Amino acid sequence: MLFHVTMTHTPEDCPAYNKEMMPDLIASVDKIDAVGKELNVKAHLLLWGAPEHVAYAILEADSPGAVTRYLNTIAIKQDFKVTPVQKLQEVMEMAKAMIAK
Repeated sequence: MLFHVTMTHTPEDCPAYNKEMMPDLIASVDKIDAVGKELNVKAHLLLWGAPEHVAYAILEADSPGAVTRYLNTIAIKQDFKVTPVQKLQEVMEMAKAMIAK
């Protein structure tokens, strides 16, 4: 299952403004691939949207819970919006099958 994730944080929780937070953030991101393997979460895309205090991800996982556990290992206080998504081609194949009946 694919998920589009929007992650937001406040300026007060931003490592760019609070340099003492940066080492923990770097260490957690350095481990993110291992965490993904452990939780069976594949990151297709991780994007940082500075200076807006936002990041985006396309993740593949078995459940929203796995996505949440994966994201919570990133050492930054942030909110998540996790949305299940499908590839457009898959949706069109389903639509064609529906109208063929």
